[in-house]
Amino acid sequence: MGKKKKRAALKEVWCYYCDREFDDEKILVQHQKAKHFKCHVCHKKLSTAGGMVIHVLQVHKESVPKVPNAKPGRESTDIEIYGMQGIPPDVLAAHYGEEGTIVTHSDT
Repeated sequence: MGKKKKRAALKEVWCYYCDREFDDEKILVQHQKAKHFKCHVCHKKLSTAGGMVIHVLQVHKESVPKVPNAKPGRESTDIEIYGMQGIPPDVLAAHYGEEGTIVTHSDT
């Protein structure tokens, strides 16, 4: 009665910018706001990289050239990502494709 049910996740939740995995998308969004979309001047947490760029430009008159704490090649502020939404299809395919090959085996 007091135990939590373990749900079998069909797709894991992970951060596009740093590849860190999370239990659910709500925690992922909190992570992105704190680590990748936080204003470097006033520390305001924004929902997307684009929102952060606009905030910093309008409020502080500065530019943000890349997403903070992102892996090389994933620091572009042009891609609108919120949680798992907006991740480029090729990145999703590469991420899940690697895992899918390990899971499916048959003995025939």
